[in-house]
Amino acid sequence: MLAVLSHTAPAPAIERSDVEPGFLTLVSRIVHAVHAERQRRRDAHIAEFVARRGGRMTDDLERQIGQHFC
Repeated sequence: MLAVLSHTAPAPAIERSDVEPGFLTLVSRIVHAVHAERQRRRDAHIAEFVARRGGRMTDDLERQIGQHFC
């Protein structure tokens, strides 16, 4: 099982009355898409890191992931 890493989610868009709701929806979707892509890349890097070190999850490897990726 991969180590649990905490990631902060992007803050929700603040609604403003002078901005169209469609625009806020678009911006929100873009922010979420960027966050999701970064998360996928991070997960892929961690998977490669584990694979290069034998593919077996140990306490030591979990510590290394925490030091290397956090």
